[in-house]
Amino acid sequence: MTWSTADSQVVADAGGDPAIGVFSGKAGLLAALALVGMYLPALRDPPRSLGGALCLFWVLAFASVLWASTVGTVLFALTHLTLLLAAAMLAHRLLGFARALRLVWLVSAALILLSVALAATGDPHAVMGGMHAGRWRGLFAHKNSFAPFLTVHLLIALFAPASLKLPVAAIVAMVAVDLVALFFANSATADIAAAAGIVAGIALLPIRNGAVRTLWRSGAITVAGVLGGVLLLQPGVTGKALGRDTTMSGRAAMWAQAMPLTVERPLGTGYGSGGGSRVSIELQKRMHRAINLSVQSGYLNLALELGWGAVVLFALWAGGGMLSVLFSRRASSAQTLLAALLAAMIVESVSEVNACFAPGWLLLVTMLPMIETRRAMRPRLRLLRRRYARRTVTPSAPRTDRAYP
Repeated sequence: MTWSTADSQVVADAGGDPAIGVFSGKAGLLAALALVGMYLPALRDPPRSLGGALCLFWVLAFASVLWASTVGTVLFALTHLTLLLAAAMLAHRLLGFARALRLVWLVSAALILLSVALAATGDPHAVMGGMHAGRWRGLFAHKNSFAPFLTVHLLIALFAPASLKLPVAAIVAMVAVDLVALFFANSATADIAAAAGIVAGIALLPIRNGAVRTLWRSGAITVAGVLGGVLLLQPGVTGKALGRDTTMSGRAAMWAQAMPLTVERPLGTGYGSGGGSRVSIELQKRMHRAINLSVQSGYLNLALELGWGAVVLFALWAGGGMLSVLFSRRASSAQTLLAALLAAMIVESVSEVNACFAPGWLLLVTMLPMIETRRAMRPRLRLLRRRYARRTVTPSAPRTDRAYP
């Protein structure tokens, strides 16, 4: 979130630094670390909540300090990621899934309503300028930050309404607001991500017949995959369909220029570094631009930071979570929401840099149903099953063959 007269696109086009975030900075990180430290005893078994792939990714990100080009940047980004994961686990542990999700949705609703009110009245804080003039950004630095925020809010309302405990009319009204705001934000990636999320959520409709259920869900997976594939491999088709620039604001050429840079350093330049200044300089030369450039893809950005092995870990985490949910016989609301958010995240990561395992709102909210789903699963390893069985054994009834005073 920001409160800046000029949006980040205008500032970047002028060669300046991005807009200053309200909820960022070293003081905020120190305060957050102190708050999380107070509740560390409430964390229970992080590997089970996060999953092996995400834990391995965190270890790899931490180890990247050893070979990072800018150690301070890596430590700053790693602190953000650690706080995000700890906050998600603590919220689930202390509030429970339903209450935490309801809090997230209500706070988001307030920010969205304020953003829409400002944008609808033409306030310069809430409307884009420059090459994206007129599009809504609300209280955010860019429309591509506002639109994914709307997508998350929309998917929660559609697939976890029971957790909100609100009148149906209120939820329907907010869904309408989300759709209107998405239309005026006009972010192609967020629109496709929302569509993929809705398809994934619909795939988990309760169907008793096993064969029909498998066919229905396989078809939904195919449709969601096609949406992401078209966005990745045929950006021109996406642009024409949505009435947008067929080069996706130069992304296609940028990806082609950045791809060779991902293999020059197999372990990358460190988590959060974006490939380092050399990547930005190389992209400026190859794209003939005078401003700092990022690769505008979560997957390419991750490959530049930690190598393609990190992308594989993300694929295992997101794809494994998606498949485990899609092949469940009867999906809970948490599983349905998880499938929708993961589908949106997978698509969003194609053409936005703040995706994949980058600390952000989409990852934070996705962790809530992920933790709920993972903790409800029975551990597959026999050793773990014994361990958790001992924790869940009910106490035996008191003996009745002794006399009590």
